[in-house]
Parts: sequence; structure tokens; C-alpha cells
Amino acid sequence: MKKIYLAIVAILVSAMAFSQGTITGTVVDGELGGPLPGASVVVKGTSIGTSTDFDGNFTLEVNQASGTLVVSYIGFVKKNISFSSTGSVGTITLQPDAEELEGVVVVGTGIIDLAADRKTPIAVSSVPVKIIQEKIGTQDVTMTLVNTPSVYVSGQSGGFGDTNMRVRGFDQDNTAFLLNGQPINGMEDGLMYWSNWSGLNDIASGVQIQRGLGSSKLAISSVGGTVNFVTKATEMNEGGFGYATVANNNYIKTSAGYNTGISDKGWGLSVMLSHW
Repeated sequence: MKKIYLAIVAILVSAMAFSQGTITGTVVDGELGGPLPGASVVVKGTSIGTSTDFDGNFTLEVNQASGTLVVSYIGFVKKNISFSSTGSVGTITLQPDAEELEGVVVVGTGIIDLAADRKTPIAVSSVPVKIIQEKIGTQDVTMTLVNTPSVYVSGQSGGFGDTNMRVRGFDQDNTAFLLNGQPINGMEDGLMYWSNWSGLNDIASGVQIQRGLGSSKLAISSVGGTVNFVTKATEMNEGGFGYATVANNNYIKTSAGYNTGISDKGWGLSVMLSHW
């Protein structure tokens, strides 16, 4: 009888250990093949979730033996991944969602509908954080769009922030520049002085540009198009980073950041210091 009790206890302990564990994986772009940092990974039907790191990797603590992971990212088709045990679910590939990108521009707390009431196609491009970091170097944030169709960036040989960006041939006072959906064009002349936005590339999680007129109800000129810079939110997991860049004419820039992660009560704090 004692052996039967021990067997039952062993089975219960094994079941409890099996139902609690860690799931890992990597989320990548199905078109470019690169990682998708900041992608959302949530256990379906629960509030248990996390986001991917800079390399597209995620680690998720679960308290159930099986279920479904809902993986989503701005501008990509949502994907459901079933799991029946803890461990690695491997590489999860998300495909770009053309309809979503052509219909809306996503900002920090909602969306601005730029395609409503339009009967003609609208050209929209989205630049993820990985591409931003690769293209910026020691230049200003306009370098993220230097290879975007219908966008011309000039003034790279000048001083920092002396860039002039034209969309569809229109100057900067005829292009709407937004930060999380809020206009940042100069109030007097509508121009952009990029030297005033030197730290934008450090906090940007993505850039979205619509080329041509949209149906945005913002009272700003957008004949050339609309460019929206989306900033990072507080990371789900604790962590930090630090880096330094060096260029000619004694240019030195150092940056460091730290994220507390989301607490059990839903609070989090992100801090970044930068000097150049």
C-alpha cells in the first residue's frame, strides 16, 4: 500500500513539474529573414506574455502543459503556434500583412486612419528597428529612409542634422512629420530641423511613411506624404544596453539604457542617457 501511495505522489509531482516550465523561440521576418524585435508572444486565453528581444528571441514562463501561443507584430499577419510541452518551439516566421500596412499607420497608443475614403492605392513603407540601427551609424534619423522609393535625402556631407528630405519631390514643409501621431514640423515655416531630434533614432521602434495624400484629419500639409516615427515602449523583461560611436571631426556619442521590466502590478520603467 505504501508503494501505491509513493507512486501516486510521484505522478502528482511529475504532473506539477510538467505543467510549469519555460518556452523559448525566435520570431523572424518571412520576407527579409531577419529577427523581429518587440514582437508580442502571448499564451492564448491568458494574460501571460512577453516580447522578443533585439535578436527576435523570447523566453516565456508557462503554468500549463499545452496551449497555443499567439505571435503578432505590427504590419505582419498574426500566427498561432501550438505547444504540448515546455522547451523550444523553434523559429516562428511571420509574413508581412499588405492590407494592414496600406490601411493604417500605427502610433504609440492607437492608429491614424490614412486610407479611409480613398479609392486609389496608397503606398506605405515600414522600417523596423533593426534596419534603423543598421543604417543610422553616426547620422541623423533621416538615413533610415534613404533607400525608400520616392524619398530623396540630401545633405549627408554637411553637419549633423543639416539633412533635407524630399518625399515625391516635395520639400519638408509639404510633408507631414509625426512623432507617435503628433505633428513635429516647425510651427512657423513647417520645416524640419533634424539637429533638434538627434536622439530620435535611439528611441525609435519603427518608422512608417505614406507617400502621397491620405485622409488624415491633421491640419498640416502632407502633399508629399506622411512620415510617422514610433517610439519604443517599456520592455516586458528586465535588461539594458550600452554602446559608443565615433566619427570624424571629433564626433563621439555614448548611450546607455536600462529597463526594469513589467512588474506583477503592470508597472515598468525605462531610462536612457545619451551624450554626443
